[in-house]
Amino acid sequence: MLKKLAAITMLSLCIGVFSGCGNEKAPAKSPTGTSKNNIVTLGKVDITFNYGKQQGMGSNQFAVWIEDANGKYIKTLGVTKFVATKGYKTREMALVNWVKKAKRSDLTDKQVEAITTATPSTGEQKYEWDCTDAEGKPVAAGEYSYVVEATRYMEDYDLFSGKILVGAKTGTSKAAFKTFGDVEKNKNMITDVSAKFTPHTNG
Repeated sequence: MLKKLAAITMLSLCIGVFSGCGNEKAPAKSPTGTSKNNIVTLGKVDITFNYGKQQGMGSNQFAVWIEDANGKYIKTLGVTKFVATKGYKTREMALVNWVKKAKRSDLTDKQVEAITTATPSTGEQKYEWDCTDAEGKPVAAGEYSYVVEATRYMEDYDLFSGKILVGAKTGTSKAAFKTFGDVEKNKNMITDVSAKFTPHTNG
């Protein structure tokens, strides 16, 4: 009798074990959010210009940024390190438009580090816009402006601006410019600013 009871007990335990195995939950999967590097955008805009290194205090400072069709600031692609880190306070006439548009005083050290560049050597410069805003989010199709501000010497500067259509087709654009202050002072610091939009292809 005891052997029979023991056998029944063992059988019940085995059934319980196998039943429990079938009801176990699979491990929860980790979130698989799209990384910034995998964000799909409309394409890219390459902004190029010729740069000639100049002599004199307060020269060789420039910034490159994007605005929407209404002139709203979108994103900085590059800015010379001196103005971005301390010059916007110690030399207030430098890159006055960029400082205001980008709200430099509100930027964190990390944000500044991501957009600063050392003063380059003489030659063609190229900056790429990946069609995202300052937060890394893709922008909508439409017309955008690319802007290059060049502080040539102290308060003398040039402001280049051109429009580029971001959408389904390749397009090119050449920037117009206005000059402020002494027209001749370091006038060839930045020349021939242009842009090209290249859409992403399928596959």
